[in-house]
Amino acid sequence: MENSLNGLNCLITGGTGFLGREVIALFLQQGATVCTNYRDENRWEELKAYVGTAENLYGFPADLTDESGVQELFRGVSGICQRLDVFIHIAGGFWMGGEIADTPLEKWHHMMNLNLLSTFLCSRQAFRLMKAQGGGKIFTVSSRTAEDLPAGMGAYAVSKAGVLQLSRILAKEGSSYHIQVNSLLPGIIDTPANRQAMPKADFSQWVTPQEIARLLIRLSDPEIKILSHTALKIYGKL
Repeated sequence: MENSLNGLNCLITGGTGFLGREVIALFLQQGATVCTNYRDENRWEELKAYVGTAENLYGFPADLTDESGVQELFRGVSGICQRLDVFIHIAGGFWMGGEIADTPLEKWHHMMNLNLLSTFLCSRQAFRLMKAQGGGKIFTVSSRTAEDLPAGMGAYAVSKAGVLQLSRILAKEGSSYHIQVNSLLPGIIDTPANRQAMPKADFSQWVTPQEIARLLIRLSDPEIKILSHTALKIYGKL
């Protein structure tokens, strides 16, 4: 699998997060040029230190819930890359919440903005670029909750269900332009935050960020041209 993405240009949002940094690190190892966004300069510096090299890694400050900010991000990416081969939207957020009756409006908006609005704004820009260049790959990150729709997590689950349905529509619209769109539906990801929140859980049953990163590497291979409109259920062993 060494250098399987040599020459590919990728935009991976949420790169300073725990999952994002693992995906970016592996994409760089495989020869890709990677762009990402960040909100905090210190987190950007930490990402560069984590991946071990700034070569072929480019960062742009951007609020992904702001239309003008997203447009500026993509202008920056276009200034670095002649084309965008792969767009992976990892950026998002989680709020456990409670019953719908007890959900404050500001928390509802927060989940919709972080998850659904950011996916819409970014995937719309990526789609426009890929349509003009004649193809590309888009991956969004939904959640297992988008299909399970558990009680007590309404705002988060609805926002991620929206991401899944948006991705399915994009896949249909992209078929005429050689744009592949797929959505990842992870279960519980093995991160320090999740371990702290669920200290008595069996962590060996969870999916790891490295496993997700390796899957994205394989799916980003230019030779894979037939996979689209798929909800990729990566639940681990749960």
